[in-house]
Amino acid sequence: MNTPSNTDSANSDNPQSLGITGDSKPAVPAFTCIVYVCKTEDGTISGRVANLAGVDAGEIRASANSERDVLMKVTREFKSRIAKMYAENQGIPWIDPPQPPLESEQMRSVPLHL
Repeated sequence: MNTPSNTDSANSDNPQSLGITGDSKPAVPAFTCIVYVCKTEDGTISGRVANLAGVDAGEIRASANSERDVLMKVTREFKSRIAKMYAENQGIPWIDPPQPPLESEQMRSVPLHL
């Protein structure tokens, strides 16, 4: 009985193998979106991205009734801007390190991939 080794790459005996190994594996760029959130006087939640400069499109901010909705809004815009800059081979205007949060804000770190 001939059992293929687990270390075989792109094994033709295994019809389910995709043959993706080593340098041929696609690189998926991943980024961290740092969001500062706080509850406003009217009870809504406000959030702003702390680690990406606003350049042309301005700072990324959102308000909503829940933290989850705020995070969805700001990360959607963050991902859109990063994807565009990445596709156009532009430098990403990171703020590193970001300014510390205000006393009323809490930090959320959201990992994203393109």
